[in-house]
Amino acid sequence: MRSLRVEPDVAQYRRVEAELWSSVGLVPTERRVRLACTGTSVRVQDVGSGDPVLLLHGELDAGATWAPLVGHLPGVRCLVIDRPGAGLSAPYPITATNLPRIASAFVADLLDGLGLCSAHVVASSFGGHLALRSAAATPHRFRRMVQLGCPAFVTRPPAPALLRLLTRSWARTTLTALPPGPRAVRVLMRQLGHGNSLGREGLAPAVLDYYLALLRHTDTRRHDGELIAELVAGQARITLDDTVLAAVDVPTLWLWGADDTLAGPDVARRVANAMPDATLRVVVGAGHLPWLDDPEGMATAALDFLNAADVRS
Repeated sequence: MRSLRVEPDVAQYRRVEAELWSSVGLVPTERRVRLACTGTSVRVQDVGSGDPVLLLHGELDAGATWAPLVGHLPGVRCLVIDRPGAGLSAPYPITATNLPRIASAFVADLLDGLGLCSAHVVASSFGGHLALRSAAATPHRFRRMVQLGCPAFVTRPPAPALLRLLTRSWARTTLTALPPGPRAVRVLMRQLGHGNSLGREGLAPAVLDYYLALLRHTDTRRHDGELIAELVAGQARITLDDTVLAAVDVPTLWLWGADDTLAGPDVARRVANAMPDATLRVVVGAGHLPWLDDPEGMATAALDFLNAADVRS
């Protein structure tokens, strides 16, 4: 019987990704950066000029997800990362055992590879987890940080149904084998809390096309399916507790969607209160990736915060 699995098509993915960047008037350059902690390299897309800003994405996602936000971030240099195993970066076996070590070094490794002493960091979901552990371990490498949505493993709420499915081997095999279509992307967006934007056609067509290309023409869903299953199984060992959050001595702005399906405003307030220098804004009508619901509004809030004077000694 012929397999239904769709093989990666890098050329097709690059075409759709370029169309997403073009929709916000940008054409990034790219390079590969080696991470000393893992010995692997990641793809970095570079756009703009000014103070450097690292952008770290989450699971079932890749760097170009930030394009709608970056399109409204003038005056800064955006360094958009494809995390290992996502987009066009090679995979690395991250487990519940090695995640704390890898995450604690992740931002410092990126900065070393880019030849930077420090940078602002904008992060979401699993990228938010990596950023928080890095900030706790090496706060001197951060200038300011913006977290958009609930970071992975900051608490243990019920996960969206699709993510729960990915913890089961039969479901991962099926979802990897079957070619995803536009409906699968819309289901994913609804499960992440973006139903309001879908209902009013608030998600740009270029964004939905991009996610379909990511899931269909790269190995991201296979790699991240395995990653999610591995980390959920060991979640008790990697959940960020208040001790880690209290060590994040970095000025941080939380932009947390009120409809985020990973965790709601009560968790947002607990997380922000556990940190020494954190400000929380709950974004009404936004889901887990709030910049997809309101790219200009989230960019304005982020840029105002990043441009604020840093009064720390």
